[in-house]
Formats: sequence, structure tokens, C-alpha cells
Amino acid sequence: MVAATVLLISAAPMAALAQATRTPNPNAPRLVVGTLRSNDKKLSVAASEELRSRLSADIPFRALTVLSSSDYKQVVEQSGYPYDEALSTGDLASLAKLLRTDDYLEGTIEKTATGFVVNAQLVLTRDQNLTQPLPPAEGDKLSRVAAAVSKNVQDALKQMDFEKKCNMQGRDNKAADAIASARAGVAAYPQATLVRLCELQVRVGFKQPSDSVIAIALEILKYDPRSKIAITNAAQAYKDKGDVEKSTDMLIQLLATDPANTRLVDDVVNALSASGKWDKAKPIISQAIKDNPGDVNLMKLGVKVFLNSGDRKNGIALGEEMVKIDTSLADLEYFTKTIGAYETDSAYAKSAEVAQRAVDKFPKEQTLWIALGLDLRRSGQLAQAAATYRKLLALDPKAPVRLALAMVYDGAQQLDSAFIMLHEAKAAGEDGQLIGYQAFTIGNRFLKVGQTASTKASASQTAAEKAPAGEKAQAMRAAGEDRRFAIGELVKAVPWLTFADTAYTATDSKNSAGFFYSLASYYIANLSQAESNVAKVAEPQGPRACELARFSQQYISLAQANVTRGGRANPQAVGQLMGPISTTMENSNKMVELYCKK
Repeated sequence: MVAATVLLISAAPMAALAQATRTPNPNAPRLVVGTLRSNDKKLSVAASEELRSRLSADIPFRALTVLSSSDYKQVVEQSGYPYDEALSTGDLASLAKLLRTDDYLEGTIEKTATGFVVNAQLVLTRDQNLTQPLPPAEGDKLSRVAAAVSKNVQDALKQMDFEKKCNMQGRDNKAADAIASARAGVAAYPQATLVRLCELQVRVGFKQPSDSVIAIALEILKYDPRSKIAITNAAQAYKDKGDVEKSTDMLIQLLATDPANTRLVDDVVNALSASGKWDKAKPIISQAIKDNPGDVNLMKLGVKVFLNSGDRKNGIALGEEMVKIDTSLADLEYFTKTIGAYETDSAYAKSAEVAQRAVDKFPKEQTLWIALGLDLRRSGQLAQAAATYRKLLALDPKAPVRLALAMVYDGAQQLDSAFIMLHEAKAAGEDGQLIGYQAFTIGNRFLKVGQTASTKASASQTAAEKAPAGEKAQAMRAAGEDRRFAIGELVKAVPWLTFADTAYTATDSKNSAGFFYSLASYYIANLSQAESNVAKVAEPQGPRACELARFSQQYISLAQANVTRGGRANPQAVGQLMGPISTTMENSNKMVELYCKK
């Protein structure tokens, strides 16, 4: 039942009820005591009635008018509430305002092993956040517990005149006087929170230093750890000082006072997120989502927290649930984060599925097409990846995906297409360093295969030379096949490495490519010399020996021209190659001279 229900009865009859039994001092403050909360309704009623009676007996009417139990019963029952049940804080606050009381008292009563205990607080009717917790009151009989509560109330009331003066002086822009009145109230009642709250609000209102605000807020929290006003202002003061961690801790403490406040949940979780405290934010948002099923704003915040805390499984699942409830939330941010989450877990087939949905919804978003192509390639769906990039290029010829398409062609062993596409990427102005790296990678792959084959060919030649006469011819043919295979792979490496040299933009990278195609050229020249010698023996008058000699001469010239470019990165390797290259150059020149005579 909502607080507004109390408003069914007009204020005039309420005032009459308050005066029905005894005529109060019209200038005295008034107090309404709500039914104490308890699992035992009879105990709740008995204790509350005992407390009202005791307060009326202990405190003179000229000082305080307490609404009697009979009047309270009539009011709440006419408003539709059971007398033997405690009103909610909001309903009791509404009743107190309707009755024009200055304060109200609420609390709990519990049975203990030796009797009873009451935990209560005074609340100023004008603002239910202005609270004065009272010390626990214990006793073996309800009468003794009520007496203890009454004494606590009388002690707490010692600050009230000072609280009123503080507020009045604050409104009159007399900050120093207001603070002095608040301090006097503390002297009268050391546990006072109400005058301290007035001082806090004065300091905040007059923009006094953050440290002074924090100091008084912490004093309040010593006696009332759940004071929303103190916690809120302390959080802001810490934030103003730049102490984000303490500010956030205060917000967490504030949330504990009102866990159902989704706006506060949002503030706290966002503050924790801003400082990277995802592990602290996660249980808070998880509970809020559980308590508020279907709240898509909380779910959206939860997706952010889960994904950033590393809980991608729950983050993705929550996101999928969220967009089912509200399809408008399947926006670019949602798709981008979900794709990224799957990619982080190397679940490229799933990220490609999400990317396809994203492209279908936002066909003009180039980044989504690029993500789709990338994840299709990563998941081994090369034909689909190539088709995706080609579709994007058809939509936007300037899309920077030619290098990516070349990588797809490389993965599909369509190297001619990859070579063409790398040239197109360079012409289109894509990243030269990345283009060069891709070309270098493919070229180096051929170089390594060629080097391995060259080693095998050398071993085959040695074995053939030692083979028995009956096996020598076949062994020589096998050695020749190994040499020709090695030459073929090394020759394939050269155009890739040469193109890498032209595509790279960094000098060191260019020189590295140059050195590697120098190395490939050296191997080609050496192997070609061996092939030339074999051809001369097989066909002394044929052109093959001369062709191979010139072929060797061509490549050793390339090797000699570029070998020193590796000096900075591979000085030792360059030093080891310089001599062999010179020797191979001399041999090639001699072979051309001998084998190419007309």
C-alpha cells in the first residue's frame, strides 16, 4: 500500500484527533510514534503503546506533545492500515506531515534471552533523511525498555533548539553562527547527528573546503553509518579532492542503504567502471538485474561490466537476452562489443555470425564488413571471406581491404591472386609497411623451402658422386631433380621479396627484404652453376649450359648488389656471404665465357 493512502483523511480531522484526549501546548513540538516492527504483532502493539504512554508521562506537555495510541489507532485504521502492523518509512513520514508533527519515531522490538531490545531513531518530519539513531534500549520488562527509550529520546531532544537555530542562521547566510550553533548542539548531546547534519549542509551550501565537509560527514557516520546525506556529501567531497577510490567506496556504502534504487545502482556501477573496478561493480549490477528483471538499462550496464571484468560468457548471454527484449539496443556498440568478446575467446565462427547480423542491419558500416571478413578468414571460411571483401569493394572501391583480401588468397593457396591484390593494395594507398610484411612473409616461406631443398640437393649430389657405377646415373638424376626443385622455390621467393622491398616504408624493413632476396639469389646462382656443368657434360654443344651460366650470372649480380643492405641487422651473416658471393661471381663469369663461345 503506497504512502499516499494516508492522505485519504484531511488534515483538519487529524489535528482534532491529536487533541481529543488532552489539550496540548500549541507551541510545543509534536511527535508521532509509529508501531514498532516485530515478527510478533502482539508484542509490537504492546511495546508501542507502552512507549507512547511513557513518553507522554516523562516529557511535559509544554515541551513535547506525543500522539496517543488511541489517536494513532484511529488515524491508521481510517487510512486503511492494520493497527498491529508497522507502517513503512514512507507511509509514516506522510502521516507525520499530515498531522503536522515535527518529528516521528520508528524502530524495531525484538525478544532477547533476558527480555527485550528496541532499536529506534528519531526522524525530522520535514525530511526523512534527517535521522537521529538512538542507543539500543534493553530491559527485562516492556516498561523498563520504554523507560530507556524515553530517556534516549529526551537526551536526543537536547539538540533540537540548536538544530533549529542552525537552520535559521544558515538560511540567513550566517554560516559561522550556524556552525557555532551546531557545535553547541553537539556539546549538549555528544551523539547528535541532526545538528551535525545541519552543519554539513551549511558547509556544503557555502562551498567550504572538501576536507571540512569530509570531517563532519565522517562524524555523522560514526553515529549513523546509514546516513544518506552524510554518505552522499562525503562521496562528492572525496571526488572533488580527486580521491576517486574513497568517493567510490562511499557510493557503495550509500547503495547499501537503498539497494532498490536503480538510479543509484547506475551511479555506483558507472563510478566503479570509470576507475576500472570491474570486480566490485559485477556483484552490484548482478544483484540489481536479478532484483529488476527485464530492466534493459541495467542489463546494458551489466553487459559492459561483465565483458570488461572478463566474464565474456555471461556478458554475451546477457546481451543476447537484452536485445530480444528491446531490439533497438542491438546497435553498433552492442555488435562491436559482442564481436570483440567472441574474438577475445578465439570463437571466430561465432563472432562471424554476429558480424553477419550486424552487416545485415547496418550495411553501410565499413568496420562491420571488415570484422566479418576477418572472422570468416580466422574461422577458415576463406571463400566466404573473399566474397565479403569483394562485396565491400563493390559498395566502396576505396575500402581498405585489398591487403586483407590478399591474405585470404594466400590462405587459399591462390598466390597469383594474392600477388595481384597486394599490388592493388599498394596502388590504393593502404599501409605499405603491412603490405610489405605480407609479401615478405610469403617470399620468406619460399626461401626457407628452397634453402631446405638446396641442402638436400647438395647431399644428393655428394651421394651420387660416391654411388657405385651401376647406380650413379639414377643417383645423378635424383640430385638434379632436387636442385631444380630448390631453384624453382628460390626463384618464386625473389619477386615477393623484391616487391616487399618496394612496399615497405621503413628503411630497416626495406634493407632486410633486400638482404633476403640477395640470399635467395646467391642460392639460385650456386645451384644454377651446378646445373650448367651437368648440362655441359650432357650436351657439350647444346645451348642449355650457356643459358644456365647466364642465369647464374644474373642472380649472383643481384646477390652482390644487395648483400650489404643486411649489414645493420645481420652483420655476421653479411660477412659470411661476402666471400662466397665473390667466388660465385667469378665462377659465373668464367662459365659464361667458356660455355657461351660462338
